[in-house]
Order: sequence, then C-alpha cells, then structure tokens
Amino acid sequence: MWSNIVTLLLLGYLCMGRSFAYLGIPSLHLFVGEAVLGLFLVFFMVSYRATALRNAMNDSRLKPLRKIFMIFLAFGAFQVFRGIFSGNPPLLALRDLALNYYPIYFALGLWVGLLDPEYLSRFFRLAAWANGIYGLLYIVLLSRVAWSFPGFSDDSTPVPIFGQPSYSALILLGLLSFQKDLRRVLPLLLLNTAVLLGMLIRAEWVALVIGILIWAWFTKNLKRVALAAAMVPLLLVLMYVTNFSIPAPETRGGTVSATEIAARVLAPINADFADQYGSDNSDLNMYEGTTAWRTTYWLLIWTTVHENMERTLLGYGYGYPLNDLLPDLFGNTRTPHDVFFYVLAYTGWVGVAIFALLQLQLVRVLRSVCRLRDEPFGIVFWGALLMFALFTPFFETPQGAIPFYLLAGCVCASLFRARNKRSVPANPKLILAPSEGV
Repeated sequence: MWSNIVTLLLLGYLCMGRSFAYLGIPSLHLFVGEAVLGLFLVFFMVSYRATALRNAMNDSRLKPLRKIFMIFLAFGAFQVFRGIFSGNPPLLALRDLALNYYPIYFALGLWVGLLDPEYLSRFFRLAAWANGIYGLLYIVLLSRVAWSFPGFSDDSTPVPIFGQPSYSALILLGLLSFQKDLRRVLPLLLLNTAVLLGMLIRAEWVALVIGILIWAWFTKNLKRVALAAAMVPLLLVLMYVTNFSIPAPETRGGTVSATEIAARVLAPINADFADQYGSDNSDLNMYEGTTAWRTTYWLLIWTTVHENMERTLLGYGYGYPLNDLLPDLFGNTRTPHDVFFYVLAYTGWVGVAIFALLQLQLVRVLRSVCRLRDEPFGIVFWGALLMFALFTPFFETPQGAIPFYLLAGCVCASLFRARNKRSVPANPKLILAPSEGV
C-alpha cells in the first residue's frame, strides 16, 4: 500500500506540480500531502509493521540527521508563536511551518525503499512515460484549458486543474542513474527532453546541467554522460533545421522554437545579444523581466532583514506577508523564489544556519550511499534540486519539498540492506545491516 501511495504522490507532484498539491478539501485546508502525512504518522506510531522503519530511524548513521531535524522542527514552532505574537495571521503562520515538517516525508521514503530495493529503478521508467505523455499534452493543449479548482476565495490566485510539469530534468537524471543501457530508453530520453525544452523553465535547464556534471564527477563515465547530454542539442538542431515553432504553454508565454530558447537563455546575461535571436521584443522583455523581478525581491529582503539585530538573527517570523515589501510589484507572491532568501526572510541567519545543517547532514548520508553502495543518484538529485530551489518556490511548497524528501529517503534505504541481498528479509529485525560508519 505504501509503495502505491508514494508512487501516486511522486507522479502527481512531478507531473502536475501545484495543481496536484491542491487536491483535497480547500475549505478545511486539508490537502493530499497533509492527509498522507497524517496517515503515515499514525501508522509509524502504532503498527508493528513499522518495526524495521523505527529500527532504521534509530540507527547511528541517521542519528545526527534526526537530531538536526528535531531542532529544525522546534525552531519552526518557535517562529509560528513568534509570528502570531507579532500580529501575523495565525493561519498563515501555521502554513509557513510546512518548511519545517516536510522533512518527515524522508521517513516515508525510507520505508518504501526498505520494502522494495528496486523501487527507484522502476519508478523512473514509469515517471518518464507519465511525464513525457502528459508534458506534451500540456504544452500543446492542456495549458490552454481554463478550468480551475473550486473552493478558493476570489482574492486568491486560481489553481488550474492541469498543472505544469517541472521535473523533466530530475526524470532524465533518474534514467541516467538507474537504466543500465540508455539505448533501450532512448524514446523516453527524447520524450522528456522535448518536455524539458517545451516548458521553457530555465531553472530546470540549470538543474540538469548541474546534475549531469555531478554524475560525471562521481562515475567518470564520460561516454554515458555524452549520450545523455546529446539529447538537448540534438532536439535543438532538429527544431532549427525544420524551423519548428509552436505557441508556448499559457503559463510560460512566448513560443517554443530553437531561436526563442536561445533568447530565453541569453536574455538575463545580455539582452542586446539575445535580441538577435528572439523574434518578439515583448517576449524578450518578459525573459529579462523575470530575472529582474527576482533580484529586486532578493535585494529588498536582504536590506530589510538587516535593519535591526532581532530581524537579522530571527527574521520576520512566520505569517508575515513578504509581498508587502513592495506590493505594486510582487502582488500576491509571498515567496521570493529562492530558498536562501525565503529562509532568511522568515527565520533570519539562525534559521539559515539550522536549515544548512539539515541539508549537510542529509548530503552526508547520501554521500555514504554513494561511497558504500556505488549509487550516485542521491548526490546527483540533491545537487540538482538544490540548484533548482535557488530560482523557484521549492522547500516551502509541497510540490517541491515532498518529492525531494521522499526520494532522499528511498535512496538512503540502501544503507540498511546487506550487500548480497536484493530484497527485504521476512524478519524486519534483519533488515538493518551492521553499521558501516559514515
């Protein structure tokens, strides 16, 4: 059951993003992610079937990570009370606590990894088909369907029924890491590369480059890297030669073509040079403007947080509407689209330090998996998605944080399997291999 639940969560968040996150009962603020988390916590506390998971969580290799998480969660609760005491709306303060409790999904991912050692390999093949087919439909048709979820106030931003796929880069990295013969999954590589380019999300492109570089560093398999990396230039050349051009998804604007993709890449660096490639100046201004909008937001946060010592150390506290810093520009956007500035704004440098320690402990465990089990995917996806989080809402949103921690848990499960075992033993007490040190 839990493998099926996690598969549904991952497919939903990876393929549909924000739209899947809003499945639930909006009037009660109960959504699919919180419902699954509550069900899992009850299972973890009372079910004898969770013995193996409880043993794993108590293992010495995860103890530092668990301690830092408890500090991180307690600090989040402190920021909730601090935000409410400062006059911030209680509901918004509780909503911001999600940043601190989403790491609990690591335990659920760990449990699924213990149950099924081959889970990630099979999942990424399934995700590649789902994302490829849904992504192309979204680019061509579904992004133009104006259906949205009912139950939200007129003042809130409408949530479309069909959300945009934003994880093609992650799926490509999963195929690169888990499929032994890339030639056998060549259609999946091409399909998901087409979605990657068609969605025009520059942060994804950067994440893919970082992920491939990390994978190459740890594996030294340059031939395999070259084959995977060749998908992007191959499709771009094909688009250029055939003069391929279609309207971009409604959420992205512009067009999908080789020249417009080049303009979108170059616009934040050199707008004048990008103008030679772009066919529409309004689109070019949009490409450049999204970068300027973010940097303005980041500069305001940096300046206002450092206006006094309390805010420098502890931030504004949860529930504070960050868009009030410049409402004419930011509108209803409460997040600066960057995990560093988000954490700095709400929790100050103390919160940044604790969050950094949490990530360092997580990457320490993932590095152990890479060293002891020769499985580099954990380090690869961690580096790629951390880069992605520097340009888009991620750790503060369910569509970002939940799949991140679920996948991290699945990867770390291999630490608790004997080297010569390919499946979980019947006796849950035998699952934990002897401690191998980190």
